[in-house]
Amino acid sequence: MAIFYNLGKSIVPKKRRVHLGDYVLKAGVLEPPYDLLGLFFILSTIVNFVTYYLLVFEWLRQGNSAVFLAIGTILFLFIAQLLLIALILILFWVYFEIKIFRRTSEIEKVLPDFLEAVSVNLRAGMTFDKALWNSVESEYGILEKEIEIVAKKVMTGEDTEEALKEFAAKYNSPLLRESMDLITIGIRSGGQISDLIDRVVENVKTASYLKKELIANVMSYVIFIALVALIIAPALFALSYQLMLIIQSLGSKLSSSGAGFISFEFGSELIKKEDFINFSKASIAVISIASSAIIADLREGSIKGGVKYIFFFVLISFFIYEVMLKVFTGIFSALI
Repeated sequence: MAIFYNLGKSIVPKKRRVHLGDYVLKAGVLEPPYDLLGLFFILSTIVNFVTYYLLVFEWLRQGNSAVFLAIGTILFLFIAQLLLIALILILFWVYFEIKIFRRTSEIEKVLPDFLEAVSVNLRAGMTFDKALWNSVESEYGILEKEIEIVAKKVMTGEDTEEALKEFAAKYNSPLLRESMDLITIGIRSGGQISDLIDRVVENVKTASYLKKELIANVMSYVIFIALVALIIAPALFALSYQLMLIIQSLGSKLSSSGAGFISFEFGSELIKKEDFINFSKASIAVISIASSAIIADLREGSIKGGVKYIFFFVLISFFIYEVMLKVFTGIFSALI
């Protein structure tokens, strides 16, 4: 809807709109999703007012003057709306960063095969622009569409070097950027581009092989981190909970036995059971998120690839925690 589009566009500063358009283009989106941004802004405004009415209004009104109520209302609605907008922008940023990372990974995966096809076409006597066009295959996925754009630009008269540089600049990939830079250098020098492309393909394959070797070498660390996050940490928190209950029960029994010469303050429930469980779950969630980020960095080369692990790690660790709570309760129930 036009109202959502205009509202979302007005949220983004005018100076940042051009940069935003270039940014979302890296994710394969032709235009920034201003309509979605405007829709989420309206929803956040509704959430803001509902939260104010249900949780804040009564607290501000009790025993306070009308001036305090008005100032408190304005401050809460303004600050809360800013925080909600910041949260929405962060969520959009995370979504596009993940999408850009996945597109970049897909391009790097098929880049050697594409360059080999270009080299074969060049050796067959084709010009560089025709070699690009005839090397495009549907199996290349995202790279197919990008190379079609480059080939069309070259065929319509745009400088080949500029077209390749624009393509490489769209993705945060040192491998892609260096490959395109070497090809443009070869075009500028007028040498045998096919030989240069063959060396680029060899370098890309070597880099891919080294990356796989690195992942294989750190697999033991990945397994250890996963065990800590999924099993060891939940089990230790569940065991700590039972230890707390045993100490509290033991202290209460000793205090009630009349041993007045010893003060057993730890016997009283200074820590509530619910608070400890909530603290344990929050800690397990933090450990799971941090572990998924570390594993993603080790396996994918970037933390952005760890989103797919986060929900899996959190759910499994919570499940293990609940199971271990029941197991340890059954084992230590006689001591409490």
